[in-house]
Amino acid sequence: MTGFVVDDEDLRRYADKLSNQRERATAIGGLVDTVDVGDESWGVVGLFVKSEYSEMLADLKELFGQLDQGLQSGAEKFKQAAEGYRRNEEGIRDLLNGIALQFDEQKTV
Repeated sequence: MTGFVVDDEDLRRYADKLSNQRERATAIGGLVDTVDVGDESWGVVGLFVKSEYSEMLADLKELFGQLDQGLQSGAEKFKQAAEGYRRNEEGIRDLLNGIALQFDEQKTV
């Protein structure tokens, strides 16, 4: 047999895994705010690097935001693909059942 087989339930399970990873990434991204400390904690010398540190934290927070969006988009697309495959399979099944019914009707005539 040639071609491929797609299990729409596998696609749905993978979409759920992406959603779970999204929750984890969101939780980790939320921790970024907790590591930013006030100016007093840096001391006089540390203030020279604090702006770079704050920039890096902002970049990290932005990356986690993009990761969240990517995981959400991926989960939605896998769910849509699963639904498309399911509808396609049902359509083909109904079509073949209709053809089989027509053959059965012709046999009885």
